[in-house]
Amino acid sequence: MTASIGRSRPQIELELADARARVAQLERELAATSSAPPPPLSPSSSHTAPTGSSDGSAAIPSSSNDLPLSLREYRRYGRQMMLSHVGLPGQLALKRARVLVVGAGGLGCPVLLYLAAAGVGQITIVDHDTVELSNLHRQVLHTEARVGMSKAQSARLALEALNSDIAVHAHELAFTPSLFHPPQSSSPSTPSSILSGDFSLVLDCTDNPATRQFVNAYAVAHGIPLVSGGAVRAEGVVGAYNVPLSTGAPSTIDATPPARGPCYACLFPPSPPPSPPPSFSTPPSSHAEQLERERALDAYYERLSLSGTGACADEGVLGILCGVVGLGMAGEAVKVLLGTAGPSLHLFSPLSPSPYRTIKPRARKPSCPTCGTLPSSTSSADPASATPASTAPATRWAAFLSSPDGTWPGWVDPLCALPGVGALDSPESRSTPDVRVPAAALRAQRWGVLVDTRPAAEFGIASIEGSVNIPFPSLLKSPSLALDALASASSLPSAATAGAPSRESELPGPTPQRITLLCRRGNDSLLAARAVRRYLSERGDADVEVEVEDVRGGIAAWALEEPGFPVY
Repeated sequence: MTASIGRSRPQIELELADARARVAQLERELAATSSAPPPPLSPSSSHTAPTGSSDGSAAIPSSSNDLPLSLREYRRYGRQMMLSHVGLPGQLALKRARVLVVGAGGLGCPVLLYLAAAGVGQITIVDHDTVELSNLHRQVLHTEARVGMSKAQSARLALEALNSDIAVHAHELAFTPSLFHPPQSSSPSTPSSILSGDFSLVLDCTDNPATRQFVNAYAVAHGIPLVSGGAVRAEGVVGAYNVPLSTGAPSTIDATPPARGPCYACLFPPSPPPSPPPSFSTPPSSHAEQLERERALDAYYERLSLSGTGACADEGVLGILCGVVGLGMAGEAVKVLLGTAGPSLHLFSPLSPSPYRTIKPRARKPSCPTCGTLPSSTSSADPASATPASTAPATRWAAFLSSPDGTWPGWVDPLCALPGVGALDSPESRSTPDVRVPAAALRAQRWGVLVDTRPAAEFGIASIEGSVNIPFPSLLKSPSLALDALASASSLPSAATAGAPSRESELPGPTPQRITLLCRRGNDSLLAARAVRRYLSERGDADVEVEVEDVRGGIAAWALEEPGFPVY
């Protein structure tokens, strides 16, 4: 055996000391096993320690009587514990932590992955959705084999495969106000830990404003720090809210220790509920008044549509953005659990020349609708209607729990569909062609044009052959664009002029010209069709008869009837 070359005496002595310490540790464990029964498994572990490692090394004992971590955990988290910010005390803090993660989608996946890898002892996942193929470009915990499975359960399987030394609890629930009122609150499927707020930290990984505000209210009510993130299109945000401030930190309000930083609503107040659509108590007295009422009603729904839903399914999202934001959230979460976090707000834009920005959050607002002081119950204009101080709820959350209907102020169900547009969906306002009519038949009708109102990027993904792209905002601004497209389509050669019998001769009277509009799901095209009809009515051109119709269900419905049409 030849001596090693290039190693100094101090290096060899250090390695020898480590080996001796290891031998001494093994001897202590051997003595303990010969004089006492095997210790029970740690409650935070749901699996037995493996008997060997993939690299062929000997098995690592799962526990030791005089060590705060198992030997496998020392090996697993060693590189992390070497950092002065973490150390053994920090790793134990992570092990003792109980974390609630709301949402196991684009943000929840990287958050869960790295919190589990870091050794967070108990992780509770809440998500009511199921895995879809369209999720997989950004929701990296799920797999093709688990399409159709609950996201919460899919995430649990992935985390247990990654780290068997932690406890993962998955619940297929929607985090909504109804969860905290009967019958859901009394259901055995609703865990008591969620109802009581028994967590060290809450992470909001949802994708809609209504749920974000409600999760924030839950965290404030139970005095739990919140890490919230958002990612849509190519922009993301991460913030740490309701975080305990360090001793001596200034606070703008009187608060019992520990004083806390601003909550999510301090920085992003809840949007006021949308005003109701215009309503009219009497029938119109003239055609002009009828048109004016239709214009007012359509303008209301057009504003809703143009403002967007903020959901990834409607707005799109860059896959890597979810990873960037999710890792930012995991980083803030670890800081909170280690006790080193403060209020923070970070902006991410991976496609921007300046992709990272940090903003100093404002102080907590005494007038915040979520964490601020409740108005006095005796300040009512009608003293007789004032609630006695002894029975008045102390907090907004207490008022919510005690309300008979279980509603949260300003709560709107986070639906992707344009809210209320169905009110316009009536036989009088909508002419719907059979979506099974093939594109070839539409092209053969030389008096018609198919107008696709989706954005240009979506039109470039997949479109019906022969259709013309006029984005919805442009069509609302200039409805005459649809007539220009009709005129261009009418001048193109078609089957009728190429030897096929002309269908014009089969139609009595003036030849009708048809404009058919469609969008992704059928909402925008309905509004666009109404705008074009109103334009034609105001124009008063009787020389040309133009029929305006829209495809119910849009491209999504078309794809169901045309095999092979791409769905996105």
